[in-house]
Amino acid sequence: MKTLRINLLIALSVLVAGVLTVPATQAAETSWNQETSARELCFIYTLYQDWRQTRTIAANPDKFQENNPILGRHPESRDVDLYFAGCALGHAMVAYMLPPSASKVWQTAWIGIQTKVIEDNSNKGLGDEIVMEYRIEFSIPF
Repeated sequence: MKTLRINLLIALSVLVAGVLTVPATQAAETSWNQETSARELCFIYTLYQDWRQTRTIAANPDKFQENNPILGRHPESRDVDLYFAGCALGHAMVAYMLPPSASKVWQTAWIGIQTKVIEDNSNKGLGDEIVMEYRIEFSIPF
């Protein structure tokens, strides 16, 4: 899994470089607010649940297989930890760099994706289902 760590470090470096090169005026125009923070916390919660389930997969290669092609069928715990730490940081950085409307779509989509992954894992016997209520509202101006 040395390749995984190298690829994750490269991806993380690119994300950090992207954040550092965002012009100051563009960064000042981002509107990270309570809604953005709430969505990011929801995502982090789902990521945490997925991380716990994936750690269970890593600890029990005779019973479970991972479906994430980046991690491989039987990842090691340290690779799981590194992967999910990178996902958490990278997701927040992308959400910060996107314009507010795109950030909302980004966060909401990934909350849905993560929730589906957790549900699928739960159906395979990897922990309890999560219960999370999040109200999403939008309006279309005419």
